[in-house]
Amino acid sequence: MIFVILFVPLLIFFYLTLRGLTNLELKIPLYVVSFMCTLITLFIYKDLGGGENYSLVHDKEILKRFVIDESINSEQDAIEVRRIILEISSKEEPQAGEIYLVAKRLKEANENELASLAFEQLYGSFKDELGGTVLAEYAQVMFLKEERKFNSMIEKVLKEALIKSPNNPSALTLQGLKELENKNVDLTIKLWSQALDFLENERDISELRILIETVKKLKNQ
Repeated sequence: MIFVILFVPLLIFFYLTLRGLTNLELKIPLYVVSFMCTLITLFIYKDLGGGENYSLVHDKEILKRFVIDESINSEQDAIEVRRIILEISSKEEPQAGEIYLVAKRLKEANENELASLAFEQLYGSFKDELGGTVLAEYAQVMFLKEERKFNSMIEKVLKEALIKSPNNPSALTLQGLKELENKNVDLTIKLWSQALDFLENERDISELRILIETVKKLKNQ
């Protein structure tokens, strides 16, 4: 697509430039020479990876404006972000770090559906290489995407996260919610209390303490 976009302005540029530089009677019409110059330029540009570099810059710009909520057409940009996720995941040699960075940015922007798709692609390609922290993030995003309801996939990934990182506070908190759903109140309190020891953000600590106290009060009623 980029080559089509560049063709017309390059053709006009070469034609006007050559017309200004020569007053000679050429055997070949000037527009033919301009056409050939344009094709040669585009072939060189392609060989140097220009089209790919343009696409990378273009995709980064789409992702940036989408996550900071500056899209003129958010629905169209959401479609483009989905395309970006699938393209970087289906490369001949996909990079785990590249997929994770996209997933992380979408998660931080609370775009849980697209973040879940990115984590899903990451999990599908690099399941055995992912650490507990990344798995916990994936489980958390799926949980939010499903409107705070558990399903078998969330439980599976959460279990794997706790096996790899048994002290991960996000995984412990989510597992506590699961136990609360199953009416295992004591286990919920135990898991959340354990998570407190590994939280660093004061706001998260305060909110989890409030939850623990609320569950304790419900238990004693």
